[in-house]
Amino acid sequence: MYKKILVAIDGSKSAYNALNAAIDLAKQFDSELYLVSVVNTANLPMNVGVSYAPGLIDDMENASSNDLKKAQGIVQEAGLTATTKLLNGEPREQLVNFPKEQDIDLIIMGKTGTSAFTRVFVGSVTRYVSEHTNINILIVV
Repeated sequence: MYKKILVAIDGSKSAYNALNAAIDLAKQFDSELYLVSVVNTANLPMNVGVSYAPGLIDDMENASSNDLKKAQGIVQEAGLTATTKLLNGEPREQLVNFPKEQDIDLIIMGKTGTSAFTRVFVGSVTRYVSEHTNINILIVV
């Protein structure tokens, strides 16, 4: 039923819960797994003459890469393989566009993200993706 499943990885508990659901479905349907993390480079603070602290993007990319490596390890422990992709940009837009480009059949996301700001808006990225994609989406608590 689902040939390609994308899991949004942001390091949150609900993202890893989503990963576990994706692993179960991938085993059931013999699906390809895609693990995607997005470094939010679109909303960095801008001040007079200085766009952001030196190394900030590198630090954010390293943290996201570590999240992807952890997720990849969980997938391997389950006896599966996955394609990982680290994207830069606006997370909401990337998580709508990338699945279209890859012919993804199902997007699995956690209900909320990692930051308190994200939790205040009750999974604003998840909500946006669910409202702007025509791909099936599974939201995991």
